[in-house]
Amino acid sequence: MAEILSPIDAIQYRLIAGFMAGAILGSFSTMLSYRLPRRLSINWPGSHCPVCKTRLRPRDLIPLLSFAVQRGKCRYCGILIGWRYVVTETVLALAGAAACVIFGFTLWLLIALSLIVAGVTLIAIFMERTSAGTGSYSR
Repeated sequence: MAEILSPIDAIQYRLIAGFMAGAILGSFSTMLSYRLPRRLSINWPGSHCPVCKTRLRPRDLIPLLSFAVQRGKCRYCGILIGWRYVVTETVLALAGAAACVIFGFTLWLLIALSLIVAGVTLIAIFMERTSAGTGSYSR
């Protein structure tokens, strides 16, 4: 006889799916917060190090994990990646997990995630404009 998932199992799947989706959206948000204020295209060129201009490979673009594996530095030129980017990805990963648990896989989840991404991106842009800058690179 097939097992029926308990509510705990369903919540665990929502947490995992929401965390992963949020981390991916966090990476997208960091790209937006870097490119939009500078009036750069969000389509072209692909992700690259703004210092050495090397195009980043897929292994360099895994949210949160790439930062840890590369020890917070560009794999190609060694310049430091700003902590703001890993913090943004983490915040969105946690917010995505929470939203997924609260709304489930519904239209409301898409609306919530869209608003969260927009809000976090705007906050990141505002913080960058009001800070003196850290001298570290950004994606």
